[in-house]
Amino acid sequence: MKIGTPNTFERHEQMQYGKNQYDLTLLDEELHQLAGAIAGVPYSAPPLDQPEIICFARRIEELTGYTADQILADRQLWINAIHPVDREQVFAAFTRCKNLGIPFEIEYRIIHKDGSLRYVIDEGEPVFNDKGQVTEIEGIITDISEYTKAKICVCQRNPQAKMLNNVSSGVFQKI
Repeated sequence: MKIGTPNTFERHEQMQYGKNQYDLTLLDEELHQLAGAIAGVPYSAPPLDQPEIICFARRIEELTGYTADQILADRQLWINAIHPVDREQVFAAFTRCKNLGIPFEIEYRIIHKDGSLRYVIDEGEPVFNDKGQVTEIEGIITDISEYTKAKICVCQRNPQAKMLNNVSSGVFQKI
């Protein structure tokens, strides 16, 4: 055998490494295709008081104007995307989920990169380890902007609908 030439074992390891990388690439692509088929934006977050999302589907760009890579590189982008008036309620929902281990469903507004508002429903639930501790929060954010805009339009035109909407809006957050 020549010096510097990989032996059979080394060649096998190199081939296996290449196959594993290829398999990981395929799995990543399948995951993103599956997430793309979901109407909302699935996410994963550590159990913190403020939502620090660690994994977004690629569709996050449609909702915020920022790519998942941009949000992951600058965690403040996500917090700043939540409308300032709604942040306290969103943070409280994450805190309850983390501390009490209960799921949440909350409506709030996202400020798109272009300045427009998006209305969303965020449904999150705790993930527990074998000791019963919350290790992660998984959720899905669904854009309900068109529905909300239509509801606002109907309420502006119809006083009775406005009254019904005010009654139903009393339940802004479901725990």
